[in-house]
Amino acid sequence: MALIAAGAVLSVGTAGAAHAAAGTTEAPAARVVTSGGVTFSSDPTPEEQERLRQIAGAIWNDTLAAGWNMNSDVAAILSTATGEILKCSEAFALVPRPAGFIPGLGYLVNYWKNLRDYFLVVTKDRTYGVCVKATALNYRSAIEMASAGI
Repeated sequence: MALIAAGAVLSVGTAGAAHAAAGTTEAPAARVVTSGGVTFSSDPTPEEQERLRQIAGAIWNDTLAAGWNMNSDVAAILSTATGEILKCSEAFALVPRPAGFIPGLGYLVNYWKNLRDYFLVVTKDRTYGVCVKATALNYRSAIEMASAGI
C-alpha cells in the first residue's frame, strides 16, 4: 500500500506544479534542459542539499551520499537518475508520469521524502528493485565526478 501511495504522489506534475502544491512562493531554480539531462544555474541551498542527500542515500546509500558535495552538477545527475528510475518503474506499470518529464530541482526538494521512501521500498522488491539498482550502477561514476567538480 505504501508503494502505491508513494507512486501516486510521485506522478504529480513538474517542478512548477510541485512548488504550487507545496504553497512555495519562490520560483524553482533556473534550469536549462540539454540533450544529456538538466543543468541548474546555481547551487542548491543547504536545506535543498540535505533533501537531495536523502534521495541520493536511498539510491546508493547514506554513507556515500554523506560524502558528496551536493552542488548543481550533482543535483542535475540526481535529477536524471530519478527520472530514469521513474521511467523504469513506469515500464513495470508502477508509476505513471507525464511524457518527457525530467524531475527538476523543485520537484526533487519538494518531494524528497516521497522519493526517498519510494526508492527504499522498491529497492526491496525483486522486480522493481532492478530500476533503482541499475540506475545506481549507471550513474555512480557521474555523480562521484560531479561531486568532485570534475
